[in-house]
Amino acid sequence: MIKINLLGDALASAGAKKGADKGAAEPAQVYSGGEGAARSSLPIAGLIVGILFAALGGLYYVWLNNEFNHAKEKKAELERDKKQYEPYIALEKKFREKKEALQKKEEVMTNLKRQQALPVHFLEELANSLPDDVWFKKITQKGSTITIDGESRNFEAINAFYGNLQSRTRWFQKINYPGAKRVANGSLEFTITFELQNAV
Repeated sequence: MIKINLLGDALASAGAKKGADKGAAEPAQVYSGGEGAARSSLPIAGLIVGILFAALGGLYYVWLNNEFNHAKEKKAELERDKKQYEPYIALEKKFREKKEALQKKEEVMTNLKRQQALPVHFLEELANSLPDDVWFKKITQKGSTITIDGESRNFEAINAFYGNLQSRTRWFQKINYPGAKRVANGSLEFTITFELQNAV
């Protein structure tokens, strides 16, 4: 009995020693609250950033809404001004149309005066270009093209008439003289065509 008790005490003391040695061999772990505090601060920072963006978005929305309302008010104001000035705009349009109609009438009257005076000036220039030995049998006009059928006693007079027409470029353009031929009575017949310029 005594041996068993001693053995049990020895085992108990040995276990106590081994437990003491094991506790002495293992390093002591110390926990600090730093990492936990950092982790807990992350949601707070995210919340602050979210609130900041939400505030900025709200301010931007308010600014856009104000701009939209301002533009809407400006449009309504312009519409009111347009309605106010519509009678004057219509009056100005009517005046412009009348002015254009008067200008067209004036141009028509000016052209008529020119056309009325054109034959007088044309005959005057034609007479000044005519030599003594040339006379006309017929003068025809088609548009601005003049055709003269005439006679002469000699080629020199016809050539002189052709040269006089060529020298008056203000009135006569594109002069065509194909030649002359002698007829039974001994005179020369010729035809000259040219474009009459509106030089009045």
